[in-house]
Amino acid sequence: MKRLILSFSLATLVAALVPHIAAQSPQDALHAADGNSFTRIVSIFIAPISDAPFAATVSTEWTRQTSDGATVVVKNRRMVARDSQGHVFEERRRFVPADSNAQSLLFQMDYVDPVRHTRTVCLPATATCDVHNFFEPVSTAVIPVGPMPDGKHYLSREGLGKGETEGLETIGTRETIATNPGTVGNDREVTLTKEFWYSPKLGVNLLVKRMDPLQGTLVFTVSNISLAEPDARLFVIPAKYKVIDDRAAVPTPAK
Repeated sequence: MKRLILSFSLATLVAALVPHIAAQSPQDALHAADGNSFTRIVSIFIAPISDAPFAATVSTEWTRQTSDGATVVVKNRRMVARDSQGHVFEERRRFVPADSNAQSLLFQMDYVDPVRHTRTVCLPATATCDVHNFFEPVSTAVIPVGPMPDGKHYLSREGLGKGETEGLETIGTRETIATNPGTVGNDREVTLTKEFWYSPKLGVNLLVKRMDPLQGTLVFTVSNISLAEPDARLFVIPAKYKVIDDRAAVPTPAK
């Protein structure tokens, strides 16, 4: 029963009440219709590089403390893969309570094609896919420690040595970003700490910890790593999905 209540969304509740609300006059209502808010969590980044195929599971655990002292912990698990040509496939799944055995709901599938420079986002709920331009960031240079370019943040970095994850060597780094008062409406300095364990072989962070006073603690873990060439069918858009090309025209460089 607890699991059922947790899965009963606010949107479902509002939908059930709409006929009743619509029947009321503004004078009889207690308040007008209200919206909702959500936070999107961006997990690890998988660059579309060639000659480094793998498939794995990415697990996320998100811990937050409420103002009255309660602890809220949610989780999800999703599949990711990259082939030898650099094509990337990623599932996107909803969070479920950490103490639940419920499966994370698949709500999106992402396909990156480095040859066509496209990112295709597919939604199972509507059986549609939107194709967008995709260009990998040009610069991957390490940001130097000290004041950041905007003058409102300060970056510190600490080496954590080397480790190993499922037979892959990793390099550990801890970064702390201090945000000056007033930057984001904060009345005092706010500090964000990130810990990375990076695999040079794959070019992927295999473990990331983010300790954010605003968002809580996020832990991303890559596991069940296979270095074999993934099944080619993973990188093929489902045949029955409607594909919508939303790519913007790329301007031709002036000669």
